Amino acid sequence: MIRKASTILAAAGSVAILAGGMALAGPAGAQSLPSCATGSHCTTDVAAPGSLGQDGGVAGYYGADDNHTHYRYVGTVVTAAPQLVDLSGAVASDLGALPSVGDELCDPNDGVTAQISLGYVDGTGWEVRYIVGKYPPNADPCIQNNFQTSGAIFKTGTVLTLNGISTGDEVFLGIYYDPSGKHFHQLSFGVIDATSGIARQAWAKTRALNFWEFGIGAFTPGSVLTGGAVNKFETFSQNEVTCYTCAHMVPITSVSPVNPFGAGGLYEAQFANSSSQVVMSPNDSLTPSSFTMYNGSTSI
Repeated sequence: MIRKASTILAAAGSVAILAGGMALAGPAGAQSLPSCATGSHCTTDVAAPGSLGQDGGVAGYYGADDNHTHYRYVGTVVTAAPQLVDLSGAVASDLGALPSVGDELCDPNDGVTAQISLGYVDGTGWEVRYIVGKYPPNADPCIQNNFQTSGAIFKTGTVLTLNGISTGDEVFLGIYYDPSGKHFHQLSFGVIDATSGIARQAWAKTRALNFWEFGIGAFTPGSVLTGGAVNKFETFSQNEVTCYTCAHMVPITSVSPVNPFGAGGLYEAQFANSSSQVVMSPNDSLTPSSFTMYNGSTSI
């Protein structure tokens, strides 16, 4: 995934990374994980009344801008789950977008985002799609907006479409930004079907970018789910990020704000329908290695 203040991922852990990169919490870090149950570092994406299509919502974990940390990698492993095929209770053609799971890097200052996602296309099957795009000027940027990881927003291309992802396959989705190029910078999108052993990549040349935020989560295009978020439909594992000056990848639970005010860092995001019922949420399930997503029942 996301709107209003933030809505999709990052936060606390164990050892330290390079100075000027991410600050990591000590052994007590697990106690400071975001929690929608207590209202600590939690945001709620609310569907507009009677909305469908692009006005759906997102849920997951996100790393909010702390005014210091630049991210250059985000990755997760998901499952091509049968529950994802019809998450919104309607076919994709009725909604104009697809239920999807994935991750993103983003600059909240100019709305530039890079996303990769897994979704199911009617008549085609499972697809991994990616984009380098920009939210419109009148929209909340990045993780403050819908985490639309599939559907019309993906105009750049698809990867691993013709090689046949099957329902139940484990799929790695990753984005890497290389800011070191002399004449241009590069965004790489990687996908591995761990079940079949097939790996594919796509890449795009870009101008110099600054990714202050990242997110991992799920998107549903409709507001037709009913409360509460009790049905397990996806597990996100091996959730990791890297910052510009970090020596290596770290789990998202290792990220904490680099400022004296506690601004930014890891947030949990949940989605509520037009009746204010929470219908998609991780339900405080984050561990150092994974989290689980739950959804409400479909109403159509």
